[in-house]
Amino acid sequence: MGSIDRLFTDTRGIDWLILIVDFLILVAIVWLELPDWLHKRRAERRAKTLTPLMDRGRHLQASVPNQLPNPGPELLKWVEDVKQWSADTEAFLVPLSAKAAIAFTHVMSASSADRKVHKPDGTSFRLTGRFGDLYQVLQVKLDNLQKILESPELYF
Repeated sequence: MGSIDRLFTDTRGIDWLILIVDFLILVAIVWLELPDWLHKRRAERRAKTLTPLMDRGRHLQASVPNQLPNPGPELLKWVEDVKQWSADTEAFLVPLSAKAAIAFTHVMSASSADRKVHKPDGTSFRLTGRFGDLYQVLQVKLDNLQKILESPELYF
């Protein structure tokens, strides 16, 4: 029992100094890391609000009708739906983050995206003309939105 009493009674000035310095280091770590941690949490919460828009865009990508033998009204409706999705997503992003909105709309090289549609049922076909162009832009914007979702702390 004597050694336990000595543990708490034989403190010297250096012990108090070490305790104070350790406490100050802990406070400094919390002070420097807390803002970054809060920023990441806020960005992740904002990114979660984009999930329905991402799901809607993926649905549009999967539901594109074939333009052959000739473009029907369902393809024209799909075109309008894609344009509306793009406008809705941009309008949703602008008040959250101008940087995210710019990243979403940035379509520098849509020609690198494939014009071949791969349907969930295993069929595939190629889109041409303005329909192919729009499909390529849709793919690029979906990729941009995916990048925002994967690294939200960079955009929000």
